[in-house]
Amino acid sequence: MKTFVCMSLLVVLCLSVLAVAQDSPMANITGSGKKGTVPVFTGTHAIGNSSAVQGSSGGFTITNKQADSLTPEAGGAFGVLSHSGSVSGTGSGWANGGAGVFADGGPNDSSTGLANYGVASATDNKAGLITNTNGDSYYTIYGFNYNSSAYNFGAYNDSGYGCNIDYLGDLTCSGSKNAAVAIKGDDGKKRFVALAAVESPKNWFEDFGSAELRGGVAVVKLDAKFIQTINSKLEYHVFLTPNGDCRGLYVNQKNPTTFEVRELGGGSSNVKFDYRITGLRKNFENVRFAEHPEFAHIRNDGKVVTQ
Repeated sequence: MKTFVCMSLLVVLCLSVLAVAQDSPMANITGSGKKGTVPVFTGTHAIGNSSAVQGSSGGFTITNKQADSLTPEAGGAFGVLSHSGSVSGTGSGWANGGAGVFADGGPNDSSTGLANYGVASATDNKAGLITNTNGDSYYTIYGFNYNSSAYNFGAYNDSGYGCNIDYLGDLTCSGSKNAAVAIKGDDGKKRFVALAAVESPKNWFEDFGSAELRGGVAVVKLDAKFIQTINSKLEYHVFLTPNGDCRGLYVNQKNPTTFEVRELGGGSSNVKFDYRITGLRKNFENVRFAEHPEFAHIRNDGKVVTQ
């Protein structure tokens, strides 16, 4: 009798365990999947294939068929690193189309006032970032800053040499700004050489032209488009080079739209001459040796320090 009671209790216990197991969501999972595909729950008790596939090398490929959507969530991979768990204000306002990868650093933290980086990359012996495109209507690399007084771009090396573009679009570099021009070397082979830009403490724009004296006098009109770029109501300089025999040339008078050239000593030659005009760029008339303290405080975290 005692043995029968023990066996009965054992049967009841087994049936109870089996019933609990059958009611457990983890025990009644159904579905099938493809080898190498990361599974995803498609229901409380069901799994299926996700859009993430692990390749033979261990990396993951994520394909999203809704990439034509305008929201960040429609990206192939959408990542958020946030103190609050929500996306940034900039990210929530994104409406430019899907992306293979969309990364969001989250909103500013209320205690520190800082957010995370959207995308960060690092490597020891290759390019930190490579982008490729085949579209003729889009930039290969494009950055937009919603803060109208912020720097737009910066690139430096460990010695602090590099370039930046400020909120006005001014390009400032610690090195020279060159044009790489193709020439034929002494060996007859094609080479590229650097031609450096002419630079000055002030913002001068230049124009060149030719004219001719008539009876020792010539009135030259400034190019109407050139006048729109300089402040010709202030100082501008005119340099003259005669192209024939004469007593010499001088600028008799200047006004915002023309300047008058005369021959020295009251001469009456009909000689041709070349001229070079330099004028101060509009809205930059008072800029001279502009300070750039950010070059003295180069950091590797992307922060601009100006003092």
